[in-house]
Amino acid sequence: MIYRRLYIVVIVRVLGILLNSLVLAFVWYEYRDIILIINLLVLLIVQVALLIRRLNKVNRDLEHFFSTVRNSDTSVKFSSNRTKEYQNLYKQFDLINKDILGIKIKNQNQDQYFKALVEHVAIGLISIDSKGKVLLFNKAAQDIFNRIHLYRLEDLDRIQEGLSAAIHEIEPSQKRLISLHRNNELVQLAIKATKLKLSGQEIKLVSFQNIQQELDEKELDAWHKLIRVLTHEIMNSLSPINSSIGTISEIFKNRKLEGGQINQEESEDVVTGLEIIEERTIGMVDFVSRFRDLTLLPSPKFKLVNLVDRVNQILTLLKENLQLENVEVNLVHPKEGVEVNADPAMLDQILLNLINNSIHALRDCDNKRIEIRISESKEASIDIEDNGCGISEENREEIFTPFFTTKENGSGVGLSLSRQLMKLHRGSLTFTSQQGGPTTFKLQFNS
Repeated sequence: MIYRRLYIVVIVRVLGILLNSLVLAFVWYEYRDIILIINLLVLLIVQVALLIRRLNKVNRDLEHFFSTVRNSDTSVKFSSNRTKEYQNLYKQFDLINKDILGIKIKNQNQDQYFKALVEHVAIGLISIDSKGKVLLFNKAAQDIFNRIHLYRLEDLDRIQEGLSAAIHEIEPSQKRLISLHRNNELVQLAIKATKLKLSGQEIKLVSFQNIQQELDEKELDAWHKLIRVLTHEIMNSLSPINSSIGTISEIFKNRKLEGGQINQEESEDVVTGLEIIEERTIGMVDFVSRFRDLTLLPSPKFKLVNLVDRVNQILTLLKENLQLENVEVNLVHPKEGVEVNADPAMLDQILLNLINNSIHALRDCDNKRIEIRISESKEASIDIEDNGCGISEENREEIFTPFFTTKENGSGVGLSLSRQLMKLHRGSLTFTSQQGGPTTFKLQFNS
């Protein structure tokens, strides 16, 4: 940026140099006065030097400015004690310095904020570089592993063998549950990882969450639900048995006191009571058998199966029932199909349970539709959606509880069994539903 004052200064100095050069030439040719010539030469040199110095002044100040920026020195003031022709330029330097100082303070505040945030969260955080050097080890992680400092990830193997390998092996977006034995207590840790690049260096950030308390609460809640269902089923069987035994006992006590034989009516009552006892006993045996089948599942026999083929086979099997219930089925899938490693028999059982449940949910509906979507975006999945009336809010928490059912003759085993079978496949069974529908059950197959 060149200002008017600078124009004037440069023009005056150039004219002075030009005038001095003309005088020097005139003296050289006319008078040959050595002393005067030397004086004029010295003056000319001084004039040129001063002009060069004036022109280089901005360059020197620019160099100084960039040096202060590079060294993060924002304390230098350029506008003070400077020549007037460059005042506006130096003011701009100072404004830039002020902006840089503001950014620096903001970054420092953000850095302090994020450091406090990392130390405050109850989730353990460890970041490592590609060589296993620990860059971050927050307070929650220190509490989890009972260590104040951690310099290399392999040092965790001193706490429990295999910890560093588990952390190295976990991939981004993957979740894993590990058991940590610490101070004679077992702690369940849920770990997740993510990767990022900072200044060309690959950093792996791993989070550790102690979910032991949540697991204990879930386990206790599961026991409460199971005991409630077991109590309900057992009491449903024992009440008529107890009533029948009381009736039969009363009949025989009365006959014993009267010293006579039981009559035809009393005999029929005894037979009816014994039939009730037999029926409820068979029911209890069946209930115990179903409970045993639910807890003693065989290991899956994995093989490569095409999900589209399996679903089509189940739909063929249920074709008559679907036509009888007037249910329209829409199957959406990639043209090339989707293959996963699964146990075909177990997969068929899961699909049968879910599709039969959808058919039952549509019994009181018009325009009955079931849509089955098979996809392989990230991981293979099957969505089974029906346009039924949906699952009520009070039943959503109980839907996977063993023996819980809303069907008149249902066993309450299907969904619980299906979920366990999906866990054996290292997958998951989840659902979404709202009052009035639709309801979607999702089978997720983890690779």
